[in-house]
Amino acid sequence: MICKTLPLCCLGKFRISGVLIGALLVGLTQTATAQTCLQNEYNLVQKQKLNCTANDVSIAQVTNVRDPLTGAKLTSCNAGATFNFLADFTIKTTSAQARENVGLYIATNSTTQALTGSCVDNIISPQHQCPGGLSGILCGSNNYHETDLPPDNCGDTASSDGGGTGIEVVTLEIDNFLCEAPAGTTEVVLPNCTSWQIPGGTIQCISPSPSFPYPFNGPGGTPTAIPGSPSKCNCGIIPLGITLQKPGINVKKACNTVDNTQTPDFSTDPPTPNSCTIHPEGGTVTYTVDMINDQTNFGDVVIDQVCDSAYGTVFQAASFTGPACAAGSVIGGTITTTSCTNSTIPFGGSHTCTFTVNQPENKTVSDVVNVSGHGATAGTFGPTNSNSVTVVSNEAPSSATVTKGVVSTVAACATERYSVDVANTSGTTTDENLKLTALNDSAFGDITTVHDHVLATTCTIPQGGASIPASGPDYTCTFDAQFCSALTNGCISNTDKVTATLTGDEAGETVSQTGNTLTVKECLTQTVTSTTP
Repeated sequence: MICKTLPLCCLGKFRISGVLIGALLVGLTQTATAQTCLQNEYNLVQKQKLNCTANDVSIAQVTNVRDPLTGAKLTSCNAGATFNFLADFTIKTTSAQARENVGLYIATNSTTQALTGSCVDNIISPQHQCPGGLSGILCGSNNYHETDLPPDNCGDTASSDGGGTGIEVVTLEIDNFLCEAPAGTTEVVLPNCTSWQIPGGTIQCISPSPSFPYPFNGPGGTPTAIPGSPSKCNCGIIPLGITLQKPGINVKKACNTVDNTQTPDFSTDPPTPNSCTIHPEGGTVTYTVDMINDQTNFGDVVIDQVCDSAYGTVFQAASFTGPACAAGSVIGGTITTTSCTNSTIPFGGSHTCTFTVNQPENKTVSDVVNVSGHGATAGTFGPTNSNSVTVVSNEAPSSATVTKGVVSTVAACATERYSVDVANTSGTTTDENLKLTALNDSAFGDITTVHDHVLATTCTIPQGGASIPASGPDYTCTFDAQFCSALTNGCISNTDKVTATLTGDEAGETVSQTGNTLTVKECLTQTVTSTTP
């Protein structure tokens, strides 16, 4: 190999081939987590910005992505978590002249580039046991060759590789790759850069077996698989064929009441019973929530919150930072008990919990539960809704009891039939005729007509008056009248007097009259009889 006009190149060759070989081997133990990307590495040697305009060497595709521990094909990863993978990187070279000390820089997340940040840095190395430890899987190139003089062993490429196709396949293990995808997508991509040097401009690059780590020229030294100039690199983004898996669950809901005691069956769609009644009035409803971790192959999930659209918060973990449950739509409905907690549900497993509510009468409630939580390793999910469940509560029959009793008799009324007799007492030997024109009672007033407390009467007087001769007969009649008063010693009484309006047979003659005052007393004997209709 000829060192042309690069002092650093010549110095590096001289020092590595001299007394610093032992120190070099120590420096090569730099770990993947400490590696940075292409521009960062180049800055340690040349303070220039790379433009990577050449296309001499590139990663054409990435295939056969698999688990380093099992060799199983990887098609998904847990969103937000890191994972390790093995893959076959197809290296394409378009230059007939050798491209030497090829560097392969793989970003450790789905960013837009592999120039800065965190990368896994590799060279084209001989085949060797992959660091993941799975027996029988080898990392390195299927067409490794080295055009530089020993002890340089950082692999080189040319368009003549692969039977003139310029292709060789390098198997690499990428550790601690972040499972994320570009915005708006769900597929992980692999930002990458390749770098190379050209004959006559290479620096010596030595990577020791058996692991062939990315080489540095001595402890704390500068990297050696870097671009020979700012243009000697190529960067791109390749889809990795791995889909992000986010945590998620399937939620189902069933109901039970005193009228619907069937054991919930979540094997049906929707589950049964999903419609219940409370007869005849409101009362207790028990809802069962089934949460199944079968929506993704994410892994374990943890329940953080359970909300009900009718009754509000069923459960919420103290550590939950998402929005609180909305207030329930049922006024007067309360959750009395719940077994829902922040349970962990393994992938493929399920967990059920219950909560009990008091539903008001004459109310039809159709509601769903929604569940939120997080993955045990990364990511969140929810709110995830269940099926709707309807519970009908009927109106309770309305009834009342009215009970009447007797405390005491405080007043009473009596209807009396009174008799009236108006006699002409002028003497039978006289010719004094009297004319009766009115009859009035001191308590009841006019007794010749029915009114107020006069309920009936025969004391009618003809127009012009009734004649009562001295020789008789008397004027007689009866009338019915009602009197009421408070009880005194269980009795009521009424005192009254009837007065007649009379005229003699001489003009202006005064008729004197006498009459008695009558007192009527009625006493009560109380008897109470109760009947039930």
